[in-house]
Amino acid sequence: MTTELSSEVRYRFGKNWAEFIAKNFNDAIVEESRAHLARFLRVSTLETLTFLDIGCGSGLHSLAAHRMGAGRIISFDYDGESVKKTERVRDYVGNPSTWTVMQGSVLDRKLMERLPSADIVYSWGVLHHTGEMWSAVRNAAIPMKPDGMFYISLYSSDNYVDPPPEYWIKVKQKYNAAGPIRKRLKEWQYAMRFSVLPELKAGRNPLGIIRRYGSRGMKYWTDVKDWLGGYPIEFASFQETRDFGERELGLDLVNVSTGEGCTEYLFCRLAQNPYWQSIAEQRTPRPLQGPYSPQGGASYAVPLPHLETMADSAADPRCSALMLYEDGRMLGIAHSAHDHIRRYGKGRFSHWGTSLYFSGSDNSDPNTNGRSYAYCERF
Repeated sequence: MTTELSSEVRYRFGKNWAEFIAKNFNDAIVEESRAHLARFLRVSTLETLTFLDIGCGSGLHSLAAHRMGAGRIISFDYDGESVKKTERVRDYVGNPSTWTVMQGSVLDRKLMERLPSADIVYSWGVLHHTGEMWSAVRNAAIPMKPDGMFYISLYSSDNYVDPPPEYWIKVKQKYNAAGPIRKRLKEWQYAMRFSVLPELKAGRNPLGIIRRYGSRGMKYWTDVKDWLGGYPIEFASFQETRDFGERELGLDLVNVSTGEGCTEYLFCRLAQNPYWQSIAEQRTPRPLQGPYSPQGGASYAVPLPHLETMADSAADPRCSALMLYEDGRMLGIAHSAHDHIRRYGKGRFSHWGTSLYFSGSDNSDPNTNGRSYAYCERF
């Protein structure tokens, strides 16, 4: 994950990843990354496929692709330190000739046009740090094969509402301008406010969230530094990203994972990708039956008692795999806080307990806006 602006406050992602590799690299975190990649792509192998890792950072996810048998891997990063660490990770598995590591920028359109065509273009938490996010997204799609997959994650403006993106931009500027001691203090302040205190209020052991932390093979303190330091930064809503993929790139959104700081998106051209076309055809949207009960603000509810066993709950707030549609299109951010659905709406929804709480894409009343709503139980 690297920034691509000449700026004194630009965060050195490569240094953070070097520390991560030095302290935490092991087979367990590689397996976590591999499992996450396989689960989201819904494949068990990448045999014969070309995997392009844009902003490869530590090289961990390129290694996960190698573990999945990728026929060819191309990893590049703007940060020279990240390139070195990815080379070290490649050496860990014998420096295979099928894995190329290089330095480069996704904003360099000529570079992107020279790269070999890729079956999977992957860029996790990177493109929003370039200073030109939508140009970066557009360029990243250039090497994608007609029947390929485009897997990106972007910081979601839907999730960052309290505090809002403007708050975090200032926090990041101050963090990067701070010395080593002040940086450590800011890291602990962040952990206290957003991890320790919420866990204590919920009656849980606050150390548990740190011990259990393992998203994509990452570690808690590595991600804290990555988040506080990551500058420049841009945010994008679910609807903005979905529409950009469809209108600007001509791609269909076929998978999404929401509810975290970054929202993950998987795009392809359904007409040219038989595998995902078959998955899409197996999804059976079921019409929601109104009337929808007003919950205040933009929020409305409809009972789904027959789906309670697969719904989110206090014990598992990201259990549900339900997807909600408005007029046949994926609507918005799942697993949303109910207060956020009421206050901000814009397609946010939550399948919780015996009910579905949701908002229309433009916060209009779903009882009278003339639109149809449907859900897919297992997206």
